[in-house]
Amino acid sequence: MRPCSRKAMHSGSFLQDVGFGTKNTVASIQGTTKKLGKQYKDALVILYSKSNFQSIAVQKPSVNGAYAFLGLNNTAQFFIVAFDNNRQYNAVVQDNVVAK
Repeated sequence: MRPCSRKAMHSGSFLQDVGFGTKNTVASIQGTTKKLGKQYKDALVILYSKSNFQSIAVQKPSVNGAYAFLGLNNTAQFFIVAFDNNRQYNAVVQDNVVAK
């Protein structure tokens, strides 16, 4: 038997097959994270596909709490889960999100 080696390739944070070259790939999802009504940067925002529950992208909000997922298919449905890195609050879910 010969040894077998496998190499993991970097896939980046963009895991969705969006079919570049079609008319359905120029949409985005943008938003902000807030805690008690104020902008909040200590969160982790994950975008999931509703069709197969696969994670599409992961974002850490900017200093003012803004996040954006770009280059998405505008015919797909998503849901977003935001986790508090300080673990003071439960995760927040936004369901039935459509990229525009």
